[in-house]
This record gives sequence, structure tokens and C-alpha cells, in this order.
Amino acid sequence: MKINIVALCCILLCAVISCAGIERDVQTPQLANTSDISWPPAPEKARIRFIQCISNSGDIGMKKTWFGKAIDSLLGREESEGTMLRPYGVAASANKIYITDPGLSLLHIIDLEKKKYRMIDSAGGKELVSPLGISVDVKGEVFVTDSILKKVFIFNSDGAFLGEIGSDDIFSRPTGIAVDEDRVYVVDTLRNQVLVFSKKDRTLLLRIGQHGTKNGDFNYPTHIFVSRDKQIYITDSLNFRIQIFDVNGTFVSSFGRLGDASGDFSKPKGVAVDSESHIYVVDSQFDNMQIFDKAGRLLLAVGGTGRSPGKMVLPSGIFIDNQDRIYVADSYNKRIQIFQYLKE
Repeated sequence: MKINIVALCCILLCAVISCAGIERDVQTPQLANTSDISWPPAPEKARIRFIQCISNSGDIGMKKTWFGKAIDSLLGREESEGTMLRPYGVAASANKIYITDPGLSLLHIIDLEKKKYRMIDSAGGKELVSPLGISVDVKGEVFVTDSILKKVFIFNSDGAFLGEIGSDDIFSRPTGIAVDEDRVYVVDTLRNQVLVFSKKDRTLLLRIGQHGTKNGDFNYPTHIFVSRDKQIYITDSLNFRIQIFDVNGTFVSSFGRLGDASGDFSKPKGVAVDSESHIYVVDSQFDNMQIFDKAGRLLLAVGGTGRSPGKMVLPSGIFIDNQDRIYVADSYNKRIQIFQYLKE
């Protein structure tokens, strides 16, 4: 956004006059006593523990600049920098959290270690419109789908644009994305397929699936996750199941069904896998994440409708890092929630 220098000086002057002698502190981080928010509840042994909610840069202890305080005071704003509107996808790497926000057409980058925030609103000269899926590779490169622009945009760990994949001929509606050492896996919801690209030269290697209800078919797939053992987990949303494939696109297994009982799905979205091969599925209708074993048997449900820590409203994406920290995009609570899987 271009700003006229004269106008900017006037704004700053007015802000200084109106704020003279006034000091406003940033809100303290939304931290909870993690010892008393866990699942299952006591006296059972805790397996999932709530860690933190992040809804803006103030929640990581980042203080506003003098300029930011002046502008906020002038405009009567209370929000901290980096406030989210509708976080959808989330990924984390090297103490940075990356969040797609289609409500604001932004990619948020939160550096937990340095307590810095950056927003990315364009890529390669194009303004982002509907950033949805996000994944980070082992080198720290960030891959983001834009469902309206029909592109996958690639950034470095600090948000600098590196390149893109896709066109109208290749994608209809790219949504979920996952990457491993060699490949990029992109869910195309409207084409009912997963497209697999080479990371090296960005060429299309294969397509997985077609529209249908049989094993290996899809009915509006949305999210995807590649596990440590190189299996591909795909949310087959309107078939109300999770399908599992190997890296060559061969069907392995599936689980799930439509229903409102424990272990059933209503609006399944994000999927992720921890270090012990437990499968986590976010359901935006149930406002929770359900945890299954490799055979698809329900182990635990976490969450429920609400705005307090651990509760959710229309959650979407999920990511699990190498330390088994679980990041959930709690979309309509406008925040990311972080949990910890507790091993034996």
C-alpha cells in the first residue's frame, strides 16, 4: 500500500498530539495453566495437553512499535498487529508458525523465538486472494495454495517469493497441500484428485483418484498430510472418510462414515499424524479433533463448541510437528490453538 508522505506526517502529528502522555500496553499473552486443561480429564492419565492460544502478535509477547501505537490510538483500534480473521491452514517449522487467512487474503508468519510478525499479501506480483493449504518442507520453504488464483506459491522461511506451480489448465480448485523431500502433493477439490509434482523441476508426475465412492475415489477431498513413514492421508470430505495411500498413489486403507456418534464424521477437514502413528481428524461440525489408531479405531476426542482454551468454533486445518506439538486453526474463534501429545 502506497502512502503519501505529507499525509503520513499529518497522521503522525495528530497521533502524537492526541496521545501525549498516554502509554498503552499490549495485552498479555493468552496463556493458560496447562496443567489443568488436558484430555482425557483427571483422574485418567492425560494424553493431550493444551499449551497456548495465539490470535495476534501480542499473544507471543511482541510489543507494538511507536508507529503502530500512534496509528491505533488515532483510529481507535484495540487489535494487536497480526490479528487473524479466519485462519484456515497452519504449519510450523523452526519456531515459526505459518497461517493462511482467506478472510484477510494473507499469509501470517509468527516467529516465536524472535517475537516477530510478518504478513504476506502477494506473491510474484499477484495479490493473494484465497490462500488455503500450507506446508513447509525440511529446508524451510513454504508452499501455499490459492484456490481462486489456482496456484501454489512458494516462499522461503521469511516469506520471500521463490516461485509458483500451476495454471488454469492444471488446477480447478487447489486446496490442501503437503510436501516431502522430493514431491509436492496438491488436493484439487473440484477435480476430485490429488496432483503430485516434482519439487526439483515442478513437473506433474501423477494424478491420484477420480470422482466416486470406491476405494481410491474421492468426493470433494480437501486436506492432506504426509506422515513420517511416507504414507499419504487425505480427507475425502463428502465420502466422510480418511483415505490412506502410499507415495506412488496406491490405495492402502480407509476409515470413517457419516454420523453423529463418537468416531463418525460430519464435516471432516484437517488431518495429521503424530510420531506414534495416531491419526488426528478435525471436524468443523463437531468443533473438535478426533484421534484414531492406525486401524481407524477412535481413541480420544478433544475440544467441543466454545471460546475458552481448548474449545473450538468451526476449526479447519491441523499440523503436528516433530515434537508432537499439535496446531489447530480454530477458524471462527480467530486463533491458532497449540496442544501437546504426551507420550508414555
